[in-house]
Amino acid sequence: TSDWLYYDFPPDLKKRMPGPYLGQRQKWFAFRFKGSDSDVRLDRHTPEFDAWRWASLDETPDLIVPFKRPVYQEVAVRFRQWAEPVLPGRVPQG
Repeated sequence: TSDWLYYDFPPDLKKRMPGPYLGQRQKWFAFRFKGSDSDVRLDRHTPEFDAWRWASLDETPDLIVPFKRPVYQEVAVRFRQWAEPVLPGRVPQG
């Protein structure tokens, strides 16, 4: 995204966060993954997630906690042009 996308933490989460954090401000980037499923390793470093699976871009907002959902909905709209499968010899537009 060329601009920042924001979400606020819900009150119960703010109480558990160390420091004066109110939410997050993010810029999003689209990458095309060319590896295999075995390349996805959640057992390295300190993972943010404990599980993963492939999903269509349109269904991802429904998989996210409600307070982050508006950001994921916006990302799904903005990245839709790159979410189509790339066929051999075809280059995504945008």
